[in-house]
Formats: sequence, structure tokens, C-alpha cells
Amino acid sequence: MKLRRKSLNPIRQKAVFSFLSIALLLNCNGKEPTSTETESSSETKSQEIAYDLNDPKDKLLIFEKIQGDISGKMTFSYSEGRVFGIRPDKPDSLNVFGKEVFRYSGCGMKIMRLLDNGNVETKSKGWLLYRDPNTGAFLSKMINPYTGQEIEVPPFRAGIRGGIMTPEGPQVDANFNMESTAIGVPLNLVFTDMGDKMHITRHAFTKWFEKKSQTWRTEMTLDTYDIDKKYLYDKSYTHIPAEYHWTSQTSWLSILKMADTPGHMIWTSSGSTFSSKDDLPADFIAATEEKQPDIFAEPLTWDE
Repeated sequence: MKLRRKSLNPIRQKAVFSFLSIALLLNCNGKEPTSTETESSSETKSQEIAYDLNDPKDKLLIFEKIQGDISGKMTFSYSEGRVFGIRPDKPDSLNVFGKEVFRYSGCGMKIMRLLDNGNVETKSKGWLLYRDPNTGAFLSKMINPYTGQEIEVPPFRAGIRGGIMTPEGPQVDANFNMESTAIGVPLNLVFTDMGDKMHITRHAFTKWFEKKSQTWRTEMTLDTYDIDKKYLYDKSYTHIPAEYHWTSQTSWLSILKMADTPGHMIWTSSGSTFSSKDDLPADFIAATEEKQPDIFAEPLTWDE
């Protein structure tokens, strides 16, 4: 089943994705579970959750199975989003106080494997393409709605290439310096039981050093997942399908050239994870092959 654009955007989601969440923004939910069999609704109602939701090891397994497939199968996570600017110093004019700056489409390719010690290793690559908020066209240049200046918006490649997730937090493989409240501590997953569904959230506060602007950037991120609770009744699933949404508050994107302007940006996205490149929207595949022609062909392999 292909992703239907109507469920995400009427037109068509850190270059600032959450760098801890890049994987998250670009690694979302899934189509098909992987298990020996799928239980019927009547059977699952009488079952209990097989995971200890207070155990960091079990939280790790749930979280990583939501991100992809820990059996090693390649996954393609596609998401679409909207980005807004907020000027709290300009409350008298709502048109200045808040503006939609652009939209975007992003994708992450990844492989995952469960290690003997219970940790999960990931190799990934992620990217996004900017889009016009009115037409949905993929952009190389855009007009900053705050300044009126034309700026270049080159295709963005994620700085995080993978890493190892442990019960005490991630060991991240990144090409930049960063700090985060999600590093060095167990996952701060919050579970809300909603009958046949489970609502899961996590948040993080992050800063990283951007080489291009030679400045530290800051961000708050909130990731939310809604899953069918039946996937928690059986630990043999290697992937847990989820409805995924991501919200982030960040500094001004450096390409906007607004570093001295009061305010910040709000990013939002929704997406799905698929097992094949062919499941991605055709126009996104075409735009990616035009703007980053080598990305689909670049291999993802384990460093043995």
C-alpha cells in the first residue's frame, strides 16, 4: 500500500532536522508487522503486554522496533512537514508574528540489527527536499517571507549516519559536535494506554555546532507514536507499525540569514516507513534522483 498524500498534507515532513530526531523524523512508522503470525482481535483482547514498560531494556526494544526492522531488513521512512516562523516581539500583527516559511519532504534509509548484548545497531542515511508551501513544487531557491530576500535551499543530508542504541542512551555516529538530554540516559518514553491503542511520546533538548555558520544551534523535540497495542503482546515482532508525528522548536535556520532576529521556528511532520523504494511518492523519487542522484544507489552495509 502506498502512502497517500491526503493523510499528510493537502499539497505535500535538523536544514535543521532534529539531529537526534533525524533518524526519528526520517524513521517513522510501518506498513506491515513481522511475526510468525498475526493474532485475531478477539485473541489479543485477553492478552497482556509482554514488555515491562518500566524496564530500560524493554523500552529500547519497543522504540527501535518502531524506528525500523531489527531483523536487518532495509526500510524507507518517508515524511512530510511544514515549517513556521514565530516572532514573539511582533504581537501586534499576526501576519508578522507567525508565517509559514516552507514545506518539505524527507526520507531515511536504514538497516538495523539486534546485538548479542541487547543493544541495537543502525546504519542510516537521511535527506530532505524543500517545497513551496503554496504549490508543493520542489525548490532550489525560495523567498524568505520575513525579509523578502531570495535564498538558496540546497538538498539537505543528515549528519547522523547511524549508531548504537543502548538501554542507557544512544552512541551516535555523527559528523558534528552535539549535546542532548537524550544522550547518556535511558529512553524517556511515556506510555498512555488508550484501549486497543498505545500512545507513546518522548522529548529531548539538544544543541549542536553548525560548521557552516560556526554557531551553536538549539532545539526542543517531541516525538509521538500511536501503535496497535496487540504488537506489544508478542516480542517476536521485529517491527512495530506506528502512526508517527514530530514537532520541533529550533533556532532560525541559518540559510534564512536571521541570526539576529528575535524568534524561532516550529517544525512539524508526519510519516510512514516502507519496505521498498517503490512505495515512496513518485514525484519525491524523481526529485531526489534529480537533486541527489547517488543517494538511492549508495550501499548501506555493516562495518565488520
